[in-house]
Amino acid sequence: MESIDALLDQYDRGRMTRRGLMQALAMLALPAKVLGAEAVTESAPIVRGLGVNHVGLVVGDQERSYAFYHRLFGVKKGWPAKNNGSGVHLDFPTGYISVVPGPKSEISHFSISIDHIDQNSAKQLADKINEELPDAKAKAAFQPNDGVSTVNLVDPDGFHVQISPVKGR
Repeated sequence: MESIDALLDQYDRGRMTRRGLMQALAMLALPAKVLGAEAVTESAPIVRGLGVNHVGLVVGDQERSYAFYHRLFGVKKGWPAKNNGSGVHLDFPTGYISVVPGPKSEISHFSISIDHIDQNSAKQLADKINEELPDAKAKAAFQPNDGVSTVNLVDPDGFHVQISPVKGR
């Protein structure tokens, strides 16, 4: 009640417009969830991201892309990006670029590192994501080419996001 009295006093003294008074009164009446930013920052994330693990690129000429990134950053070719060996990983000391050939150049996905993920925790994480963000369509996956469990999902703009272990590739 003191807040309302203080607002009315400011209005009476000409320190606040009628519009300002109405906006301030409305803000006092709204629950915290409706106010937006405060409500978003108060909740804990579903999973704590540690950084970018890798980015997947579809390129028109894989050798040209390797030469570019090798010259630019000094990356070396790593293990095959797919079980059939059609792509390659370009290794950095932390993370990599997954390069696969394709008809059009695009970012196929990006991966965020988390502390730990295995087949069981990947399934649990996918279920939790789907419970809280059903449009993400999260799915647990196991990648036999590198023995890593991941969770794959789609963001609101259609970007493919992968969640990977920080020590996994």
